[in-house]
Amino acid sequence: GPPVASLTRICLIDSSNWLWNVRKGGSRPAPARQNIHLMEYNPPNTRERIAARRQRRQMRPPPSDGSQAQPGPRQTLRDWLLNGRLVSAILLVVSLVALGYVLFSPQLSIRNVQVAGNNALSTAEVTALADVLGRSIWFVHPAVVTERLMSVAYVEHAEVQVLLPDSATIQIVERRPEVRWLAGGVQYLVDGTGKVLGTAQEPAEPSVLVIVDNSNLQLQPSDRLDPDALNLARTLALRLPDELGFTPAQIGWDIGLGVYTRSTAGQTIVFGQSEELDRKLAVLNYLLADGTTFTYLDLRSSTPYYQNTAAPANGGAGQGANSP
Repeated sequence: GPPVASLTRICLIDSSNWLWNVRKGGSRPAPARQNIHLMEYNPPNTRERIAARRQRRQMRPPPSDGSQAQPGPRQTLRDWLLNGRLVSAILLVVSLVALGYVLFSPQLSIRNVQVAGNNALSTAEVTALADVLGRSIWFVHPAVVTERLMSVAYVEHAEVQVLLPDSATIQIVERRPEVRWLAGGVQYLVDGTGKVLGTAQEPAEPSVLVIVDNSNLQLQPSDRLDPDALNLARTLALRLPDELGFTPAQIGWDIGLGVYTRSTAGQTIVFGQSEELDRKLAVLNYLLADGTTFTYLDLRSSTPYYQNTAAPANGGAGQGANSP
């Protein structure tokens, strides 16, 4: 027969014979061999049965009506609390709101612009060129603003910084051509403040600005010249060619006229001082664009005037004074 280790033998006794003997008062007879039935029993493999049952459940097709059991709102909320989904959703919403506030809040937009180092350009002009007012500080790129400022002819270097919460600082270094002051046939070296450093020992290079002084003053080292005249002369040397396409043949200074320029055609244009320079340049630009003929133009007054004293080609008299 099969091994004992692999089988469990169960003896089944014929119950009818046993009950009959008990009722008769006899002793319990030994079970007859033919009344004993042997059954072989294999112990179940519980893990395999559970796995097979799960597999059958997963392979079972859904109900024909398509309905599936869904958890209720309370159960769903409880599950979200337990697995952390609700907390994650709340944190996500809070983060998005905070990010939107940081990016687009008016409190973090540039409202103050500080400009330093500008002379030829006004603070309003530098601010307009920078174009940062009202913009979010996160969307202002200093390198881009710097490149835009340095595209102007008279800006040699610019540095832009953005400061929390709503400020920007712009440091300008304007181009300052080397200046020499020509008086009495002598060229004098002059610094940016108008201080005379001494006489020049070599002729001026083409890039050097030479201001012609008709007063024939005798200058000494450490003497001071009009700083406004120096600044205006530098500004005109830069802005006239760049903005008006007009390159002066000479820039001079006169004690009665102030700063003036002369063109290659012999035109004299008097600017005087640096005040209202934008208005003066606008009038000159209008006359040049209109093709107006003049030999002398005085822009110092609020009502500038010009005159043409050159003899016309037909030999007639020249024109008198006019206002543009």
